[in-house]
Amino acid sequence: MNGEMYQICCITVAAKNALKTKSKILYIPLKYEDKIEFHFLPEKGHKKNYKAESIVAWYDHCLKKDLQDVKIIFPVSVEDRNILGFSNTTQSSLVCFWGSALTYFSANCQFDSYKKMWNTFYTEQEWKNALPSKPEFKNNSENFKDVLIKIKELAFKIDCNYFAEIFQKAFNVLSGIDDIDNFNMSLPEIPEEHQRLFKAASVADVFGAMGSWNDSPPYMAFEKGMVNEYNFLSGELLKQIRLAILYAINEW
Repeated sequence: MNGEMYQICCITVAAKNALKTKSKILYIPLKYEDKIEFHFLPEKGHKKNYKAESIVAWYDHCLKKDLQDVKIIFPVSVEDRNILGFSNTTQSSLVCFWGSALTYFSANCQFDSYKKMWNTFYTEQEWKNALPSKPEFKNNSENFKDVLIKIKELAFKIDCNYFAEIFQKAFNVLSGIDDIDNFNMSLPEIPEEHQRLFKAASVADVFGAMGSWNDSPPYMAFEKGMVNEYNFLSGELLKQIRLAILYAINEW
């Protein structure tokens, strides 16, 4: 899972936990995260928009605006999976529910080459033609397992054993065979069932740039006459990964 997606997931969970417990928001930045800012839409009677220079300041301002709930949303498919190796391509948004109204924050990530760290700027936007009710997501564990088995078999057939092992690891996490603590990764504070889905999605997310499932495997599939199967299962894998994240982060 790339850093942009991981960050917005963790912010969503931190805000949901704070709302549920009526406590201060707790967010621990990763080592590569530097500045995280939130730019709000101008409020009625004000020409300038409010800028929160930290997640704590963002959440405190949200409470003043009567924040009721938060969810993360993003598309479950993309036209070109090759773009996923670059920054600002997840199309993820943090949706804020203010009573009967809602807005969303979209992220823009910028790399500071001097500090070797990332700055993220979230901008609030109006959601025109929004859905009449909150989006709800279902547990997709069984469909996720099915795709992992099929794409693992494909990986073996096209001599991509390394990726086959990754898909097996994701399956083992999802099935409860492997302990979720056996991997070097902090998990959001969500129920264990949701953590398994989130962890499996993180392990199975092989879509990136050089050295990823987008790199050599499509050519290896072509040489084996299996490019159509590669494209279909890759699209299905991305879909199940994203559905798993949507359920794990939003529905608890």
